[in-house]
Amino acid sequence: MIKNYFFVLLMISSFKFASAQTLSSAPTLTFTSDTNISSDNRATDGDGGSVNISDIEIQIYNISDVNGAFTTPLSWQGAVFHASGSFTGITNQNNAGTKGMAIKSVSGSEFDLNQFVYLNWGESASFTNTVKGYRNGIEVASTTFDGYSVTYTPKTITLTSVFDNVDEVRFYITSGGYLGNQSATNHSINSIKVSSPVLGVNDFEISSKINIYPNPATSQVTIDTQELDNAYLEVSDTNGRKILEQKLEDSSNAININQLSSGIYLFKVNSSQGSATTKVIKK
Repeated sequence: MIKNYFFVLLMISSFKFASAQTLSSAPTLTFTSDTNISSDNRATDGDGGSVNISDIEIQIYNISDVNGAFTTPLSWQGAVFHASGSFTGITNQNNAGTKGMAIKSVSGSEFDLNQFVYLNWGESASFTNTVKGYRNGIEVASTTFDGYSVTYTPKTITLTSVFDNVDEVRFYITSGGYLGNQSATNHSINSIKVSSPVLGVNDFEISSKINIYPNPATSQVTIDTQELDNAYLEVSDTNGRKILEQKLEDSSNAININQLSSGIYLFKVNSSQGSATTKVIKK
């Protein structure tokens, strides 16, 4: 009996508890370790000691071109690696570097990108990074900044309101750089501050008419909808793969999730009036 007791204590102590915040609290994603980052080459909110955002899934990863093609590797590296005071961040740790990085909502839900802290640990002269914001695949925002610091200190990049209501932001080298052809450089970022998109009245109304519970859930989720026409559900995993589609016929719908593995899923309810997304944890 005593042996079993200590086994239970060990299991509890090894379980990762992450306090969740919503976009409305304007959370800052600060990565402090490599946990779950280099394993899939994506830094997702909740990974690496960062805050878990309950109503959206945001991933940061390296890109190989201006179109945002995913590339590897990605890892969190500490202050010794960056040799820049106490700065730590996520980066391609290889000297080859990458074209740039993307900050993206997995489900396509919108967010505001307010700022991030940037360090380039490889360049020796001024160069230009271009930042682009997208909504539904369409460019809606653009700016530039000089990524070089003569003292190799991190820069806080603050973005204007044109980066409100985006579902993806990419930044990448567009001029200068030690390679001469802007194919890659040594990007590193951390302390990524996001917040709720500037929603219209209709968006708030849609969210208020949808209730998904329990959350976390084990075998079944109930979705209550009120006065929504032609409502249907899309469930995706954190890599954006669609797992389930189901028409919501009634004002209260029981969704069987026994077939899902434990983890985080994005439940998106679409209707004639609009859509809303909720992050659901399957235990």
